[in-house]
Amino acid sequence: MSYVPPHKRHENVSARASSVPPSLLTKHKNTKIIHANDFISRWFLVGSEYNNSFQLVPVSSEWRRGSEDKPLVMLLKNDSSKLKTPWLWVAEKVENDLILGFGRAKETLIRYASEDVNLRLIARFGKVVFNRSANSSETLRDDNLTKRVLEKFNKSIITNVPKSYVENIAYGVVPKMGFCVETTKKLYHVKVFDNTRLDITNNINDSISIRRAELNALRHLNIDVSCLDQDLDMRLSVDSKRTLTNLSENEIKSLKELTDSAVIDPNVKGGLKWPLGKSSCGDRYSVCGVWHTVTNTYRNQTLRLQVLEANRYDFRTGIGGTSREVFLKLRALSKLLKEENGERKCVTGMLKDCLKTVWDYFLKTQV
Repeated sequence: MSYVPPHKRHENVSARASSVPPSLLTKHKNTKIIHANDFISRWFLVGSEYNNSFQLVPVSSEWRRGSEDKPLVMLLKNDSSKLKTPWLWVAEKVENDLILGFGRAKETLIRYASEDVNLRLIARFGKVVFNRSANSSETLRDDNLTKRVLEKFNKSIITNVPKSYVENIAYGVVPKMGFCVETTKKLYHVKVFDNTRLDITNNINDSISIRRAELNALRHLNIDVSCLDQDLDMRLSVDSKRTLTNLSENEIKSLKELTDSAVIDPNVKGGLKWPLGKSSCGDRYSVCGVWHTVTNTYRNQTLRLQVLEANRYDFRTGIGGTSREVFLKLRALSKLLKEENGERKCVTGMLKDCLKTVWDYFLKTQV
């Protein structure tokens, strides 16, 4: 193992990871998203009407999360079964789940009426992948590859998109769709483990001045769509995010103490490091991760487009890296779903329009 100078080491990472009880490591394995108890998860396949018209192949290197990560991705064998209007088919399939999931998310507005709660309906783009398992060599054969078989396998979505796709969005899609530049933000996000509640994220500007403290997003709905006749796949998600507005003076002081101790270092993963003994505060708070993000935001009357570059590090797993992500916040549709007496036909129409926009502009590597 190559030598790492002390000033570039993340302070006592291994000790901290081993000191966390296994039960907490399981609970917090995903340090970004927590799933609601009534979480809805769906997967749809669009672009092929027939079984055995597709195949699974190892995902290309530009989509892999790491050198050891070799999940499988779907490819269409031929073009004979393409749907003419796939967005209409998808809209019909997802509408009921979308309304149900968003309705459950709205309950958090009542439950936490005294806090600042943000509901988000987001379309993300990337590759839906099928993770290898012990029996995958027996089951995932071309002669036995059907939608029913694939539904039984663990699936996830890789949203770390290639640089060429980001450039296409910025220089092709943005001007064609008439997006206006809203903001460019450079922020550090310090993930703090709090042994009395779910993880906290402190959003900090580039001068390490704390802006706000948020709980991890609570995910209510994931709808993954494998789009065989496109270059990319899609995930529709609904989550709620709470900003902590009722922290006590002692809590604010402790969190500020953690962030004030951080030292900017562009040579370490995540971009921040802590002096020895300064990455925890008492028995309650400890730093468990850090991100440095640069986010370009564009908007029009109905949508908000965000292009994000992130440098992340997780202290508990010792894993970090960089990623590029593109996601679309469906603002007008989200506002309509929030209305108590919103007409169903209006939701249906706007959902179809949003999905047509996705198909026209966001599922191709070149537009």
